[in-house]
Amino acid sequence: MARKTIAKKPKSAAPRRRKTSRPNLPERILDVAEELFGRVGYGGTTTRAIASRARVNVGQLHYYFESKRAIFEAVVARHGTEVTERRRQLLLEAQARYPRGIVPLDVLVDALVRPLLMAEPRAGSQRRTSMQMHARLFTDPDDTASIVRADIYDETNALYVEAIQRALPKIPPKTLYWRYYFMMGAYVWTLLQPGRLESISQGRCDPADMETAIREIVPFVCAGLAAPVDR
Repeated sequence: MARKTIAKKPKSAAPRRRKTSRPNLPERILDVAEELFGRVGYGGTTTRAIASRARVNVGQLHYYFESKRAIFEAVVARHGTEVTERRRQLLLEAQARYPRGIVPLDVLVDALVRPLLMAEPRAGSQRRTSMQMHARLFTDPDDTASIVRADIYDETNALYVEAIQRALPKIPPKTLYWRYYFMMGAYVWTLLQPGRLESISQGRCDPADMETAIREIVPFVCAGLAAPVDR
């Protein structure tokens, strides 16, 4: 008599552990460095502080970044490159819409300020941290910060100055440079001290509402750039 074979029940597969997306080590170092540079500037940040906050030792940190300057350049580049590329793209699109080469002033100013004020934080990053980092870059007096700032932003600044000169041919170049400089102060302060707006408006204005900020700053800046020159 043939023996009955009893089929064994297949073992249920053990539940797989869910992989959580965590930033890799260089990204974690840059995220921490961004926060510190944004709060205390280039001069006030040390590699030891970055390593400690990133939970790595200094040797590990230097494996990926040879110096504090290299970390700073990498932090600035991942934001600044996005801003400048977007500025360049918006300028090219505007010039294509106005083939005679004279783009209206308000279009130029919007294209200049929007990529900075509306810069999106990366996944896992806080918008406030990103804004602080941008603003600190423009105000940090350290020579290294100045050099990195120039490397990232000066080329597109020159393109916009040239476009604004074509839109405002009656404004002397020297005067225009001063006014462009004042414009930079307006949008940097908007990033650096949003709490002041809430305070002086007694809560009527929302400093996080960047669309409104752009809508208000564009005509303000245009009026300053195009103001009559009395000499």
